[in-house]
Amino acid sequence: MKLSIHAHQIEKPRDLTAFLRKHLVRPLGRLHDSPATELTVHVEDTTPSKGGVDQACKVTFRMPNAKTLRVESVKDDLHAALLECAQRLKRLVQREVAKQRAPSRSPESRPLGRSFRRRATAAEIAPDGSPATL
Repeated sequence: MKLSIHAHQIEKPRDLTAFLRKHLVRPLGRLHDSPATELTVHVEDTTPSKGGVDQACKVTFRMPNAKTLRVESVKDDLHAALLECAQRLKRLVQREVAKQRAPSRSPESRPLGRSFRRRATAAEIAPDGSPATL
């Protein structure tokens, strides 16, 4: 799994990489481990000139043969925002992996003849177009 971290208008904390590996990369690696998987984390201070609740975390997870998953969280503490993003993303990845592993919605193959026969007997029409009840 490829991990990239971007910090915008905020200094990246020293323990951020270890924190992400423990709380985000390792749990997601158990669910979906592929060398083509990409995990991008953006941390930023939404309003750098003002105080308040403004530590934002945006996590993007790209799996091959699936849609891109994106989660955002804004908290006053950066680690709390990362933990919330991690919980949401784990749920989304579990759902997406379950969709990939589930059997298709129509597991029975239906050749043209079988489909026509089912519709024709329900409508009581013979294959040549004449009524089936003669």
